[in-house]
Amino acid sequence: MKQIFRMMKPWDVVLLLLFILLSFVPLAVFAYQQSLTAGTVYTAVISVDQEVVKRVVLTGHEGKEAFVIQNSDFASNTIEVDGQAIRIKAATCKDQVCVRMGWISRPGQTVVCLPHRVLIEIQAEGEQEDEIILSY
Repeated sequence: MKQIFRMMKPWDVVLLLLFILLSFVPLAVFAYQQSLTAGTVYTAVISVDQEVVKRVVLTGHEGKEAFVIQNSDFASNTIEVDGQAIRIKAATCKDQVCVRMGWISRPGQTVVCLPHRVLIEIQAEGEQEDEIILSY
């Protein structure tokens, strides 16, 4: 161990400490980004054929809720809301991909049932949008 310290120069120690400090920058950036979304309301928007069928506010939602989206006589999806997460619990489609996608709870996440054309998307509402300043 003493041989390693003898080989190190003073600037090596400075660079090593600088790299260690820089490794914490992503943590600080993500923590700052999360603090900006503290006042937002998350809403699950359920649409069939690009038409909004139902909106479920997930922020502050407690308990369980389930409802059925009936597309036709044979096509239906059972949607379950548990706390602040939502999923497609059951579907009458053959592939069941939408059921296996599981729970979603963050903005931008989606669950899609392609055979029934059902889309569940989490949207953040009340988010402060940055102003775009154009300079010529």
